[in-house]
Amino acid sequence: MKRLFRLTGLLAGLGAALWLMRDRLISLALPREPEPPAFRMAPSEPDDLTEIKGIGTVFAGRLEGMGITTFRDLVAANPETVARHIDTQPTRVQEWVTQARLRLS
Repeated sequence: MKRLFRLTGLLAGLGAALWLMRDRLISLALPREPEPPAFRMAPSEPDDLTEIKGIGTVFAGRLEGMGITTFRDLVAANPETVARHIDTQPTRVQEWVTQARLRLS
């Protein structure tokens, strides 16, 4: 009877170990797809955003903190989101976008 309990305990322990490691065991058995190629873009030179009327060093720093460093980035950004993050009015940011768009033309 003791042997039966030991064998049952051993099998239960092995089953529990396999259950806990199931994600690792399954991931080893699954075929892996090749990674898609990574395209590298040349980093763009940051523009001097202080050339835009209304953007000083403080707002330029806040925009840079958001990842907006070029006129193209400013044009592509959502004015409401930018205004919320840098604590200003959306109409003011929209004016900046208009000026940046003119500089890109």
